[in-house]
Amino acid sequence: MATRIIDENEWHAYFTNLSKTLEGRHVRIEIVGATLGDQVLAASSQLLGITYEPKKNTIEVFLPGLDHVIDHPKSISVEEDNGALVAMDIVDRSDQHQIVTLLPLEKP
Repeated sequence: MATRIIDENEWHAYFTNLSKTLEGRHVRIEIVGATLGDQVLAASSQLLGITYEPKKNTIEVFLPGLDHVIDHPKSISVEEDNGALVAMDIVDRSDQHQIVTLLPLEKP
C-alpha cells in the first residue's frame, strides 16, 4: 500500500472522478482529534457521493440520511493499494482528521 498527498489544485477533479467510481460502496467515517477524541460517524454506510466545493471550500460526503460537511480542509492524503483507494484522511481547519475508509466489497 502507498500513501500520497493530493495537491489542493487537484481536489475538485479528484473528487469528481472519485465520486463516479465509488458510488454505492460502503464506507466507514471516523473523526479523530484532540478536542473530540475518536468518534465513529458511520460504521458502515453506502456512499452516495463525495464532492469538493471550491467556492465554499468544503468537502461533502453524502450517505443515506446524512450529509457530512468538512469545512476548510487543510490537507488530503489517500492510501491506495495498486492504484485503488483504500482510505482517505482529510484534515480540517481544526486539525481534526476525517478518515473515510472503503469497506471490502461483499463477495457473492
